[in-house]
Amino acid sequence: MKTEQGVTLVEVLAAAALLSIILLLASSVYLFGQKQVTTQTTEIQNQENVSLALDIITKEIRKASTVSVTNNILTINNTDVYQLVNNTINKNNQPLITNIQQFNIQMTNKQITITIEGLSANNAPHTTLSTTIFIRN
Repeated sequence: MKTEQGVTLVEVLAAAALLSIILLLASSVYLFGQKQVTTQTTEIQNQENVSLALDIITKEIRKASTVSVTNNILTINNTDVYQLVNNTINKNNQPLITNIQQFNIQMTNKQITITIEGLSANNAPHTTLSTTIFIRN
């Protein structure tokens, strides 16, 4: 009786096919994970931009002695002007916060309502924050 050691061509091809399927699945999971990380990082940055813009402007309004709103342009103490220009909130014509889609300000009597919406990337949901400030003086 002859005992042959080794593997046949069919066994090698079957092992190679199984290995390639496993590698294809693993790389697919890795690429999907990388895409998710990128999307979530962009979404978090947009949320931080909107939140930071709202925090800065709210603090400035609360410290102000005079506040006026005309055509979505906020003027504080007759010196600081906030407005949206090319997806950037500018303060005195200097960039303050980028990647902003909408910057809406409404003032009625002693009440200011600010709504800020960030730009969305790759079909991510829009980040929108709003606040209402009551002027005391």
